[in-house]
Amino acid sequence: MQAELALKWDAIVGEGPVWDYRHQYLYWVDIIRGHLYRFDPATDKNQVYAIGQYVGAAVPRETGGLLLALHHGFAFYDETTQTLTPISDPEADIPENRFNDGKVDPQGRFWAGTMQIEPKEPKGSFYQLDANQQVTKKLEGIYISNGLAWSPDQQWFYYIDSLKHKIECYAYDGERGEIQYVRDVAHIDTELGDPDGMTIDNEGNLWVAVYGGGCILCINPENGHILDRVDVPAKKTSCCTFGGPNLDTLYITTISEDTDKETDPLAGSLFVLKPGVLGPKANFYQG
Repeated sequence: MQAELALKWDAIVGEGPVWDYRHQYLYWVDIIRGHLYRFDPATDKNQVYAIGQYVGAAVPRETGGLLLALHHGFAFYDETTQTLTPISDPEADIPENRFNDGKVDPQGRFWAGTMQIEPKEPKGSFYQLDANQQVTKKLEGIYISNGLAWSPDQQWFYYIDSLKHKIECYAYDGERGEIQYVRDVAHIDTELGDPDGMTIDNEGNLWVAVYGGGCILCINPENGHILDRVDVPAKKTSCCTFGGPNLDTLYITTISEDTDKETDPLAGSLFVLKPGVLGPKANFYQG
């Protein structure tokens, strides 16, 4: 399968796509520029919001507005007034870290992890922000906290620490908001690239972006088999999510940082594909 260009852009580190099915918008971010984007596929307009610091992830709130994971912790964001309201910074004493990828679980809690701005050591952690804005550390010793997804039956949680080159499976307790490591789902060959962001389809298969590999791999988490591959016209593929009116469209973000514009001219752009399967609605933060 081959992804097509949806929006030509030059995101330094394009990441974190999430589909707001209420308004039919795709939110995504440029972490390094500190930009939040709102892409409207109906008009091809990409609205830019300058946040003023690294922004690793943005998710819609059930009550309106957005929740952001930033260099300096968690914050609410109002698009209308462009106001940032800080909530909590669990790593205020670790300025060399920043938040990276994050998503909301089926019960409305936000999960996001950290990494060193220059990732060399496993100094990152993985946190949960509940509906009462209480922060709990769930994992530590992480290099680059990245892709995360919950199985359709809510029994399993899948997680990627990019530099470990594998996808991990955890037992998931939705009522208590707890995870317990069970096994490794699959290993990504270092010659192909680094596993980055990911999403899951309604059949329970993972769609994993491969940074440096210019592709998305569809992986069966039960046996680790690669079921399909989406080639992306940008080498540093970073993340993907299902969107569109029917949730049958895969949106893919990419990175332009340290790329050659002559050989990789579409790096940092947004791509799209209809893979023949449907994805779930995004979960919104309940706080």
